[in-house]
Order: sequence, then structure tokens, then C-alpha cells
Amino acid sequence: GTMGREAIILVAGMGTRLRPLTDTNHKCLTEVNGVPILLNALKVLNNNKFSRVILVVGYLREQIKEVIGDAYQNMKIEYAVNSIYSKTNTSYSLELGLEKITGENEVYIFEGDVMFEEKLLEDLIQFPEENVTVLEKYSNMLDGTFVTLDDKNRITAWTHKSKRPVGYTLTDKYKTVNIHKFTGRFVEDTLKPYVKQIAAQSNGTEPLETVMDKIVRDKKCLTGLILSGQKWFEVDDLNDLRQAEIIFS
Repeated sequence: GTMGREAIILVAGMGTRLRPLTDTNHKCLTEVNGVPILLNALKVLNNNKFSRVILVVGYLREQIKEVIGDAYQNMKIEYAVNSIYSKTNTSYSLELGLEKITGENEVYIFEGDVMFEEKLLEDLIQFPEENVTVLEKYSNMLDGTFVTLDDKNRITAWTHKSKRPVGYTLTDKYKTVNIHKFTGRFVEDTLKPYVKQIAAQSNGTEPLETVMDKIVRDKKCLTGLILSGQKWFEVDDLNDLRQAEIIFS
């Protein structure tokens, strides 16, 4: 039969840069033009026939459970709880989410602060490569984590902002959108062991970027899908929120 699709959405963190909004409301429930970021993702996933979504929760988790519940239209919603969210990072949250993945479906992984349009996900689903991350070519509007591509758009380095080496240039790099597509086999054989190893070595404090960098340096097995105008925006602070409202107005 055809493979199904499942998603993991990482929504454990505190969203400190969006304070005071996030003192009482979880960052993933922040509204962009009246639509909470997480509900936009769930709507788009449901429209694209995902069977199950795993939410990795921590901070204000009861609030998220109350808003979302255990189903969204045709999708089953399950929760993985990161109870030490204040001391850990996305590598550890992902490890908890991956424990619920069995390996027979395609797995899409999202960070819970990314607003994106349906076309972006449709293009990722249809993209012919199996293990893919969504990228945008450098522009001076973008900051954060960037990757280096070879001439086949394979990723050769994945550089978190805090780990840029001396002389690192941005103009030839690609920004990560934090949306990924992986086969069940890749998840079982590569992602799970690498995530486990790095989370264990660092007591869970490393971001997912550290895991991805080690994977691409060891294996060169991930391809970039470079956007050509599909809309997305990562909401980290109030300024981002204003920008997102303009982009998605």
C-alpha cells in the first residue's frame, strides 16, 4: 500500500523572546492575523492527509492540550512530554517525539513557531528526493541557522548561528526553514541513533542543528528544497510577529 504521513511538531520551549505574550500563552498559540501558528500547521497537515501528529510539549502543556485535544479533524494527536524543557533543547524534545514513531510512514518534522502556507508543504511532499529540508537562499532579511550546499543541492554543513566559524560568509548559504521530510528507514537507521547520541552526550542541551550537522558531515544524505516564493515566517519576537502578519495578510 502507499505510505502514510506522520508529523512531529516541537512545541516544548518557553518562547522567552516573545515575552510578555508568552508569560501566559504558549508561543505556538500566538495568533498571526487571528490564526494560531500551531492551528495553521494542523490545518495544512490535515488537508494533506496526514494520519497522526505528535506534539512534543513542555511549557504550558495543559494549555496546548486544552486547545488541541486528542484529534484534529481526521488526524490523531498524540503528546510526548518534555518535563525538563527549561534545561533542555530541541535535540532532546525530538528524541522524545521519535520514541512514538514506528518506522512505517514518512515523517515530517516541524518547529512549532513556523507559519507556512499550504503550497510549501505540497511542494515538499511532491519533491522527488526522499530526505529533504526546506531552505531559502540567503538574503539580508534572514538570520539564524544556515546550510552549505554542493552542486547537487546536497547539504554538506549545517551551521547554527552560535557556531559560525571565523570567516563564515552568508551570501552563498541557505537559511533553514525548520521543516523536514524523512523516510521511516532514515528515521530508524540514522536520525534516532544520532539524536540519542547527541542528546546523551550533552544532557539534552544541544539544539537539533547540532544533530543535523553531524549527520550531513558523516553521510551527505540530505537534500535542500530551495523555496521560490512560497510563504513562511519563523516567529521569535514581536517584530517577527508584525512581519508575519504583513506576509500572510
